[in-house]
Amino acid sequence: MAQPLITPEHWTELIAARRQRRLCSEHVEALKRSCASECGKRHVSECAKCWSLVLERMRQRYSEGQDREWFTYRKAFHQELEGLFADAKEHRTSVRQIEARIESEKEAWYRWNLRKYPEYLVTCDDQYVHEELRAMLDDPDRSRDEVVGMVWRGIGKPPDWAEHVDAFAVEVAAAGGNPAALQRLYVKEFFMNHETGEPLDHSKPYLDDYTSNENMSIEEAFGKLSKDAQEIKIIIPQREFFVSRLNDLRRAKMADELEKTQQATSEAQAAEERISGDELYNLPPCSVCGKVVDTNDVFSCTVCQATVQIGGNQGLTVYCSEECYDAGHAKHVDEMHRCHAGDNCVQNRETGPEEDVVMEDDTALDAFACKDCVGLKRLTLFCSERCASENIARHQHEEHETKIEADAASSWVSSLSHEIETILQRENPGIKMVLM
Repeated sequence: MAQPLITPEHWTELIAARRQRRLCSEHVEALKRSCASECGKRHVSECAKCWSLVLERMRQRYSEGQDREWFTYRKAFHQELEGLFADAKEHRTSVRQIEARIESEKEAWYRWNLRKYPEYLVTCDDQYVHEELRAMLDDPDRSRDEVVGMVWRGIGKPPDWAEHVDAFAVEVAAAGGNPAALQRLYVKEFFMNHETGEPLDHSKPYLDDYTSNENMSIEEAFGKLSKDAQEIKIIIPQREFFVSRLNDLRRAKMADELEKTQQATSEAQAAEERISGDELYNLPPCSVCGKVVDTNDVFSCTVCQATVQIGGNQGLTVYCSEECYDAGHAKHVDEMHRCHAGDNCVQNRETGPEEDVVMEDDTALDAFACKDCVGLKRLTLFCSERCASENIARHQHEEHETKIEADAASSWVSSLSHEIETILQRENPGIKMVLM
C-alpha cells in the first residue's frame, strides 16, 4: 500500500492505536493466565510454548495490523522487528529492549512528520521557533521532550488539550465510519466558532468546498487550507513592504522643513514656466468635506488627473487637506480604479478569499494600462503586469475588436507610472506632484 501524500487523520490513528493496544494486552494476559493454570510455570517466559505465543501476538500487533497507525508504512522497521522477536523467543534479547527500540522508531517517525508536514507550524510567526525546531530535528542529542516542547511553543498549548482530544476521539468512534455523521462532526469541530455557532473567520470558502463535495476528505480540505496559508505568508511581507514604504514617504513629506520653506519660491518660479489647462485650476470642491480647494496646495487622485489631462470625460477628484485625503481616497480608488480584470484578476486566484488589489497611489508603480485605451482618452487598468498579460487579449477582443496572440500581450500594455509621468510632463511641465 502506497503512503498517502497528505496529512493523515491523526485522531483515527489514535483510536486504532488504543484499540489495538487494548486487544493485544487482553490476549497476552489471557495467554499468561492460561500458562499459569495449565503449564504450572512461575512466569510465562519459562514456558517455551506459551512464551512463543505471547511474543507472536506482540509481533502481530506491529507486523500484521490492518489499521493505519504510525508504523504502518515503515517496512524496514517491520523487518527489524521480525529479527528482534525471533531473538526474544530464543532469549537472546528481552521484551524491554524491543519496547525501547519501538519507542526510538516512534521518535524518528515524529521527527520525520515535522519535516514532511510543515503545516504543523504554519500558524507560528516566531522565526526563532522555526529555526530552533529545524536545528532540533537534525540533532539526535536533542530529546523528544525538547522537540515536543518547541512545537507547543510554536502553535500554542491549550490547557485542556488532552481531555479535548479524548472527547473528540470518542465522538469519531461513535460515528462508526458513517460519512455523513463524520462530516457533521468535522464541520462542528474544525470550521465553527464553538461559542457563536458561526463559521470561523475566513473559513467559509473551505467549508463550502468541503460540504459541497461528498468525495472530499477532511484531509484534502486541510491540505488545501494549509497550502493557501503558506502562500499568504509569502504575500503578506510584500504587502507590509509597500505599506512601510508609503508611511516612509508620508513621514518624509511632513518632516522636510526645508522643502516647506522653499515651497513659496518654487511655486512662484513654476507658475512662470508652466502651461496648464484651465481644467486643473477650475477645481471641484473637496471630495470629502466639500470645502473649496486651494489651487496652490492640491491633494488629488493621480489617475483622475492624468485622465483629465488626456481629454477624458472623468472629472478631477481633489481633497483640501491631507486629513481628507486619508479619509476619502481609499474609498474613491476602490470604487473608481479597481483592476479591470474583475473576477479574472490573478489576485483572486492566488489569495483565495482576499479582495482584489486596489490600485492606490502608492502601488501605482505596479499597475498597467491598455495603450489603445490611452489613445481613446481613458485609462483601463490592470493591477500587475502578469494580470495585464493574462487578460489584455480578452479586453482587446471585447472593447477594441482586436485579436492578439497571448505571447504578444505585453506590447499592448504600458506601466501606469510611465503613462502618468508622460502625460503630466507633456501637459503640465511646471506642476510639481508629490506622491502621497
